[in-house]
Amino acid sequence: MSIQQVVERSPMRALDQAMQGGLGSGNLGVVFASAGAGKTACLVQIGLDALLRGKTVLHVSSEAPVGHLRSYYDEFFRGIEPPLGAATAPSVLLDLERRRLLISQLGPTLRLERLREAGSVATGALGRDPDVVIVEGFDWEAAMDVHVEELRAFAARTGSELWLSARTHCHATVTHELGVPPPLDRFAQQFNAMLALDVADGRVQLRIIRSHGEADEVPTILEFESGTMRLVDAGQGMNRTDPHNRKLFMLHSGGAKGAEAAFGEVAERYGIAETTFSFEGHGSRVRDRGLRLLTESELRTGDVSLRYVSHHLGREFPSTPLVRKIIQSIWHQIRPCQQVFAIGQIQPFGTVRGGTGWGAELARRWNKELFVFDQKESAWFRWDGASWTMANPVIEAPMFAGIGTAHLENNGRNAIESLFERSFR
Repeated sequence: MSIQQVVERSPMRALDQAMQGGLGSGNLGVVFASAGAGKTACLVQIGLDALLRGKTVLHVSSEAPVGHLRSYYDEFFRGIEPPLGAATAPSVLLDLERRRLLISQLGPTLRLERLREAGSVATGALGRDPDVVIVEGFDWEAAMDVHVEELRAFAARTGSELWLSARTHCHATVTHELGVPPPLDRFAQQFNAMLALDVADGRVQLRIIRSHGEADEVPTILEFESGTMRLVDAGQGMNRTDPHNRKLFMLHSGGAKGAEAAFGEVAERYGIAETTFSFEGHGSRVRDRGLRLLTESELRTGDVSLRYVSHHLGREFPSTPLVRKIIQSIWHQIRPCQQVFAIGQIQPFGTVRGGTGWGAELARRWNKELFVFDQKESAWFRWDGASWTMANPVIEAPMFAGIGTAHLENNGRNAIESLFERSFR
């Protein structure tokens, strides 16, 4: 498959179509949502799509370090890498990196002067003004009309599409006629495009509030898979993944003995692709199919305080380099997936026991569709956002994670077998 074919199949084509050609150079767009709804994932898809179309991209964030941003772009690229082919993908990725600049200016908010500095750096690094500028963490609370006009002037001067994110409060009182929440309601007339994200039933609903400066009387709604922002709206000509086409699916796991190895064995038997995230010196790994050894830099992307993990899961984790790397690698297993399946035991206070619990906790924090087979209760449970309810899950997402305990019992093994049987028979 050529790059042009990949571009034509991008979920961003549906957005361009709904917006009558997209945002356009010199224009200002905003993606707004409450925390955890997928603003970064949406903006990264916009950036990656622009890169695949030969454009240059500047992505500035005050909310995430460069390593996190790079992981987003890399994981989304891996989602399209198989169609490109093993021989083509590396050269394409290298070309994308040459036309992309990621800048992290960590802090509570991002101000205009820092954006101007980043723009100057990008012009020098990329050899010209960027075609697309993505800004996360702009200070909307302190912004005034004159600041938004300066953002518009920046886009016009550089000839770039300028996309910004805005975090809104889910309990804020909304009085704006288009349903735009504060603090953005003050600036609604100054945006060329406004996109709202909402999470429902494990999917992201994208509502086009404004396009080309005009309000949509009946907002267009597109549905995307949580995490990857892959289109699932059949009305736009791209249906949910066909369960009969097993080549479209990929298991993410750690290849460790027990549940992870069982997930891999069953996936291989069903012809499902597998990516095994690991690192040098991981002695518990028993599977190497689709092995991806994480570098020290990549591992640090998934770093978190072991004290925090221990406190959150109600279990003391030893502060050793091996345990830290295992926790870090779990970040990579879960991040790009839309569904997470775990084998273990749900504890009385709602978390999942052991190291599996961190993968489950990440899935909950990132609004993934999470299922846990409790070996003690011998039943599947689904996290509905507030509590665990009994379920009979089916693998529907093209990228799904299979994790779990090293102490796999017969009922846990049978649960994995039955899951694949229901999903791919």
